[in-house]
Amino acid sequence: MSDAILEIKDLQIQFKSGKETVQPIRGVDFTLKKGETLGVVGESGSGKSVTSLAIMGLLPDKTSEIISGEILFNGKDLSKLKENQYRKIRGNEISMIFQEPMTSLNPVFTIGEQLSEPLRQHKKMPKKEINAAIIAVLKQVGIARAEQIINEYPHQLSGGMRQRVMISLALLCQPDLMIADEPTTALDVTIQAQILKLMKDIKKKNDMSLLLITHDLGVVAEMCDRVVVMYAGEIVEVAEINELFNNPLHPYTKGLINSLPSKNTRKNRLYSISGQVPKPNEITKGCVFANRCPVAFSKCFEETPPVFGTGSHISKCWLQDPNEGEVS
Repeated sequence: MSDAILEIKDLQIQFKSGKETVQPIRGVDFTLKKGETLGVVGESGSGKSVTSLAIMGLLPDKTSEIISGEILFNGKDLSKLKENQYRKIRGNEISMIFQEPMTSLNPVFTIGEQLSEPLRQHKKMPKKEINAAIIAVLKQVGIARAEQIINEYPHQLSGGMRQRVMISLALLCQPDLMIADEPTTALDVTIQAQILKLMKDIKKKNDMSLLLITHDLGVVAEMCDRVVVMYAGEIVEVAEINELFNNPLHPYTKGLINSLPSKNTRKNRLYSISGQVPKPNEITKGCVFANRCPVAFSKCFEETPPVFGTGSHISKCWLQDPNEGEVS
């Protein structure tokens, strides 16, 4: 696609643990368009963060391997790059907001020292210009006392302030693509709303593409144009945001939506999907969701479903096969 900034094609990743080999990513396909916000949603263990680390080239060399597939960024296959080539792209053309700002920021360096690193590496700016650029980007993310913050350490800042610093770190080199991995984890709802609004405003102002990884469908509804639903290392549904909520096709997507609390009805107990996401070495054949699916039938346990649907809404479920009828 000519308007695609990122294309993941049949991505398969395996990890080695001692003599055992597991495959947590089992043929992931999706496309992110220029200027679009694409949500990747699913429970913990679905493979969301592993996929994002693969895009960033941050998978551990000794224990992981991309066994097939392509990660195309502006037409260039990132999976074929050497580390020194990746460094020119990482933090410059693609940046990432990590899940936990307290562990992502180095506790022994000041905020200013940490923010100056990408500018030294990618822009070769003199120190005076670096300080001015850092203060400007800190103010852009809503930090009023930026001149003082650059001399402080991460532990001196609140959680919301640290997350703003992480966003400013991702923005410094004005990347084309920003990946946000659970950017509002561990923040209270008020700060979460502020961070989401900030990200939305910054994306629009800088004309960036955003890949938003989350387990929170509320965040997806607030932020995204389209949604990719992941389960057990596979894509089970892709749809535009309104279509996903109004007409979910996959039983897993329906379960996630039904798990949301409703403001219109009073319930004694929230709906939950029974069971747990299977470990990679537990998946042998059939649909990956079959053991937890309330509408599964014999074929679901024996044969892996293909992708059904065309255009903007697709689903990987046997009940979408025209010969089997639709999900009830």
